[in-house]
Amino acid sequence: MQYSSINLSGLLFTSLFSASVAGANFGGPDSVDNTLSEQSTDKRSWRDDLSQSGVSLGADYNAIGFTSANGSDGNRVNTSGGVARFYGQWDIIELDTSNIGSLVWKVEHRHAYSDYPPKDFSFISGLSGEEGLGYIGLIQPAFNDQGARLTNLHWKQRLNDGKTSIIIGFQDVTDYVDTYALASPWTAFSNLAFQTGSGAMGLPDDGLLALSAAHMVTQNFYIVAGLADANGRSDIDEVFKGFETLFNKHDLFTTLEVGWTASQEQIYTDNIHLTYWHIDPTFNDDGSTRHSAFASQGLNYSLSYFATPQLMPFFRGGFSLEGDAALYDVSVSAGLGYFGLGAPTHNLGVAVNWSQANKEAWGMNDSQSVIEVFYNMQFGEFIQLTPDIQWINNPILSTESNAFVFGVRGRIFI
Repeated sequence: MQYSSINLSGLLFTSLFSASVAGANFGGPDSVDNTLSEQSTDKRSWRDDLSQSGVSLGADYNAIGFTSANGSDGNRVNTSGGVARFYGQWDIIELDTSNIGSLVWKVEHRHAYSDYPPKDFSFISGLSGEEGLGYIGLIQPAFNDQGARLTNLHWKQRLNDGKTSIIIGFQDVTDYVDTYALASPWTAFSNLAFQTGSGAMGLPDDGLLALSAAHMVTQNFYIVAGLADANGRSDIDEVFKGFETLFNKHDLFTTLEVGWTASQEQIYTDNIHLTYWHIDPTFNDDGSTRHSAFASQGLNYSLSYFATPQLMPFFRGGFSLEGDAALYDVSVSAGLGYFGLGAPTHNLGVAVNWSQANKEAWGMNDSQSVIEVFYNMQFGEFIQLTPDIQWINNPILSTESNAFVFGVRGRIFI
């Protein structure tokens, strides 16, 4: 069953790939090619000329703010930040075929408006001396104050009539690991519990030197695997040190995913998958732990399917089998997306998560839960606005028994 005309992530598109990019769509909603294909606005003449030559460009600016009267010490806490992105793809080899070879890039600038960025709004801010929510979790980790960064610079080669993809270069691992239609922090849920990894995966930085590959084994079953430099950094002045850290330290973030999809053109919408992940111990130059002090590994699962042309329920989560890299030992999420609610370009998301703290990381295995509701609205061709409400029950590191979080996200894109 296919619903290729569904409006996903607030953007109206009739296919997940342009006609010149036929084949299996292994990337998630945040991969550069999918982001570009979703932006189906009319092109100016110069941009249309570039597109005819195989060059597609896009840019957006994202801003977000959160407030809660239930900080970890009972005070009101606030945070806000923004991200500017410029991304593109240049199809160079085998144009007008399914075996296209492309150069892909994405550069960003991430910055905070407030004393600390949204990434530090939950438990991290409390640990660093600023009052946060006392919640073991992350709310909009993509909105940090990193500054200029390189998220993607890689070569993507499709083979076997588009049924196989190989990517080599600097990659964002969340483009191909544990993806589903509502994973995007730019257009969907804000809580990491409902994004890639469900909080039960030890994710490294973005912009890592990596090799990933995907293949349709049958018409419906696929496999995706990746090896990435676990020590890599996406900071614009450090990203190319990945060649040194990868070949000298040999610490890896490794993933293997097997899955079933109803349609090769809609892999991340109608999908069931199981993902194994492993990350080696990683340390900063001063000897402090970066991602993990011990080898960590786990399993994540995901089920999402369009029950109707507008309604997509999902059931997701994961288990940290060993190590301290993941936030949670266990994470279980269930929810739904309702696409086209109120208007063709308006989408609703509702989800609930229960999580148990990673005992190796926190020294305890207490549990907490969160409910999040967002409503992504698109006005015209270039503007989106998304109000967001979260209720956190029993935030583990807080003196409060509940925390109510209100947020709003804006996006301008071309």
